[in-house]
Amino acid sequence: MRAPAEVRLERFRKLMDRVSYESERGGVIIVEGLRDRESLRKMGINGRILCLQSSRKNVVGFVEGLQDVRDVVVLTDFDREGVFLAKRLARILNAQSVHTNLVLWRELRQLTRSDVRSIEELPKYYQRMRVESAEVLPSWDRIYELLTKSGRRVNRNARRSR
Repeated sequence: MRAPAEVRLERFRKLMDRVSYESERGGVIIVEGLRDRESLRKMGINGRILCLQSSRKNVVGFVEGLQDVRDVVVLTDFDREGVFLAKRLARILNAQSVHTNLVLWRELRQLTRSDVRSIEELPKYYQRMRVESAEVLPSWDRIYELLTKSGRRVNRNARRSR
C-alpha cells in the first residue's frame, strides 16, 4: 500500500533538500542529460550539475575529467539504462577515491517508484503531489469556513427552539 500523498510530498521535499544541501556543500551532481539538469534547476538545486551525455565522452573519460571533485551525487534516470549507468559510475568513481552518494538516488527511485522514470519528470511529480495533497487536506481557511458556517446554523436553530 502506498503512503498518502501528503506523506510522499513531505518525503520528496526532504529528499530534494538533502540533494540541495549536498550540492551547496560542494558536491557535484551527475545527471544524464541537459533536461535532467534543467529540471533540477527548476527544483531549486543551484550547485554544480554535470551532464554525462552532453560531455560526449564515455563514462571512463567523463570520470577522468573530474580531477578536482571529491564528492559526487549520482542522479541518473530510473530506467534500466539509468540503473546500469548509476552502478557503473559508482564503481568507477569509488576506484578513483571519489565519495559517491547513491543513497539519495535509491530513495528517490523508491519513493517515485511507478510515477517517475527520469529525473526530468521530477518537477511534474512535485506539482502532482502538491495537488493531490491539497485535495486530501483542505486549507485551514476552508476548514475554518466550514466550522464557522456549521456553528452559525446550530446557533440559529438553538434560537428558534427557545
